[in-house]
This record gives sequence, C-alpha cells and structure tokens, in this order.
Amino acid sequence: MGFSLKINSSAQLDLKSAINWYESKQFGLGKRFFNDFENTLIRIQSNPYIFRLENNYRNALLDIFPYLVIFDIDDQEIIILAIFNTHQNPTKKP
Repeated sequence: MGFSLKINSSAQLDLKSAINWYESKQFGLGKRFFNDFENTLIRIQSNPYIFRLENNYRNALLDIFPYLVIFDIDDQEIIILAIFNTHQNPTKKP
C-alpha cells in the first residue's frame, strides 16, 4: 500500500508565499517552483524513509530551488509540515 499525502495549513501558506514571490520576480517562475515542489512530493511518496531525519522530522531538498520540504510520517500518511527557504536564518527552521 502506498503513502497518502497531507499538506498542513502552515505548509500551504509557505507554498503560496514562495510561489507568489517567485512569480513576482519573473512571469512563469512561480509555476517552475510549483513543478519542482510536485516532483519532490513524488520522490517523498515513493520512498519517504530515504530522506534525512533531523529533530524527529524528515527533510527533502527541492532539485532546483533552495527549499526544504519538512515532513513527518504517521503510519501510511505523509504530513508536510513546512516548506522552508534554505537561505533563511536556520534558527527560523520549524
């Protein structure tokens, strides 16, 4: 059985904020960010346990953009907790 995926409300806000920021910099860049995010979700769903465990949560880097997807695994459900810009101060990391 595969893993289901849930994106919590805080992570949804992170995602919208990042998409809007990139789109404001260049038309179409927000879409490219979202595609990179979706590809990362596919990798996470296919094998969530390969990603590094840090402070009880797992981290997956996007391929192109400087962001981490921070997630937890509860039984067969992957819960996306945050989408973190790696250029931010690391103390802000959830």
